Amino acid sequence: MTLSLALLICILLYLDSWPVGQFLLGRPVLLLPLLGLACGFPLAGLWLGLVLELLAVRSLPMGSSLPPEPGLAGAWSLLSLGLGPQPFLARLPAEEGMLLALLLALPLCWIAPWLTEAQRRLNGRLWRPLFQGAVLAGNAPRCGRLMGAVMGQTVLLAGLASTLMLLALPVLGAWLEPLAGRLAAGRLAGLLPLPWALLAVALGGLWRHVGGRRGSRFLWSGAAIGLALAWLGGILP
Repeated sequence: MTLSLALLICILLYLDSWPVGQFLLGRPVLLLPLLGLACGFPLAGLWLGLVLELLAVRSLPMGSSLPPEPGLAGAWSLLSLGLGPQPFLARLPAEEGMLLALLLALPLCWIAPWLTEAQRRLNGRLWRPLFQGAVLAGNAPRCGRLMGAVMGQTVLLAGLASTLMLLALPVLGAWLEPLAGRLAAGRLAGLLPLPWALLAVALGGLWRHVGGRRGSRFLWSGAAIGLALAWLGGILP
């Protein structure tokens, strides 16, 4: 996977999930297994897609809402670790790579939507007065040109944000690699810690959909408990 191809995928994914279409092509359960297969890491893509889909089951970018964006976050995580002729994930055991991708993707689910927040602020402050003037003047061609400029801004900001993520996440992944290795190597009650971490995130995600906004607290506490159990499994004999 090359940087230019990964960047194009991220831009198209963002355009589909927010300003154009919203055909739900970026649902994690569909997108991430396909990206994992394309990058040569189908197992990591499958697990990441299954877990992150639980964060997106009841979340749609409708109106002024700013829900988590697991599709884009998972794509940033998986593509950044699969770049180049010698991808980062290729150097890691399967379970360690899956955990590392998940550790990167979870916080990104809440960081990615701020790209849309920045777009909304620019649209309101910069483009809205121009559109209002063109509409009041009855200048339809100018409205078309302004729409093209707004779409260009959307592509530019999505490209800049994705470039930053694709280049920075491997550095962060190298920093988190010892933690992922310890989690993958540890055992607790005779079980590998990976199921503990995935189960905790899954239960937290399901509770979020049952409990509404208050369920988000259970999401994070469930993830924290799962990772704590895995860490204890790594240090206990």
